[in-house]
Amino acid sequence: MRMMKADVIKGSEPLSKALDSILRTGTAVMVTHNGKYYGLIDDRDIRPNISDSSKTKAIGAAVRAPHLKGVMDIADHMRAFMAGHFKALPVVEDGKILGKVSRADVMAEMVKMKTVPKTSVSALMASPIYTIDENETVGMARGVMKKLGVHHLAVTRSNKVIGSITPFDLSMLVLKPRGRQRFALTSEIDNPDQKKVRDYMRESLVTIKADEPLERAARIMANKNVSRLVVKEGGRAVGVLTAVDVMKFVLSLIVEGPSVFISGLPEEAMFYYGDIKQSMKDSLKRFRKTFDLGDVNIHFKKGKSVYQMSTRLEVDNAMIAVRSEGYELKTVVNKNLAEIKRLLNKRKNYKRDKRKHYMTEGMTEGFYERTG
Repeated sequence: MRMMKADVIKGSEPLSKALDSILRTGTAVMVTHNGKYYGLIDDRDIRPNISDSSKTKAIGAAVRAPHLKGVMDIADHMRAFMAGHFKALPVVEDGKILGKVSRADVMAEMVKMKTVPKTSVSALMASPIYTIDENETVGMARGVMKKLGVHHLAVTRSNKVIGSITPFDLSMLVLKPRGRQRFALTSEIDNPDQKKVRDYMRESLVTIKADEPLERAARIMANKNVSRLVVKEGGRAVGVLTAVDVMKFVLSLIVEGPSVFISGLPEEAMFYYGDIKQSMKDSLKRFRKTFDLGDVNIHFKKGKSVYQMSTRLEVDNAMIAVRSEGYELKTVVNKNLAEIKRLLNKRKNYKRDKRKHYMTEGMTEGFYERTG
């Protein structure tokens, strides 16, 4: 996997320095604290409540994103990038940042290794595509996203898609004073909700046809360094395909055993992403011969003082759901894992007792296997 030089700043330096670097490089800036990797900043993760970027320390805006290690396979890279909307992640050894790997590099490696299956874009795209006119206000865009429960809108001009906008875009605006671009936080601008969507949208829109191969979509994402493609059919926008869609699908095909997907993990707990995922896989390992285990979807939600963890797991084509909550993340995870193991052990014992019943009735083991 190709590794590039990372842009690194100290957590004590001003956020404005990070924003200037992001604008120059178009990727993430890595933040250190006491000489070691702390987190990262990119244009998708700026918090909207920051009032002055020149007076805000970079560490206060950094996302506690996972990091990569020197020796990792393609599946590990995909899992790390699927933890959030990251353009790049650092390669770290003993707390020291050695470089960075971009999302585009991972997509390029997937294509190179021929791990992307031969299927069409339409098989994975999300549809329908939600739009908003470029002349609508930012306040309207916020309201539409909230009402529809989406995090992305395609921006149109005369009913033609010309760009896109996300909640991350709404936290920042690119200004061009005296021929020099700079980022301005929404909180530094008067009446931001009255501004036009066109002032905040991303114009780097890339499209693909619905019937084109998924491999070509991955190649385009890698070459253009974009995380989503607008899917067209007959000249009309009909859906959206994201890098996460592609990675999740590929991961489900190349990884033995169930894939574990985690969402909603608070930023301050992102460092535990890999540990939580591995703990879940270790807990399920002993049941893989007994059950047909599908993907595991874990979602976290944090209130003012309580963590909530919801897990959905497919077992023999049936879904089980487990919820846990508590004041400490470790306790919540352990309770969730313990309940999952309890439920699976219960099903395992039932399956064993059912087998014994058939055997005592004179049925063969082969008959049992055929009847479930």
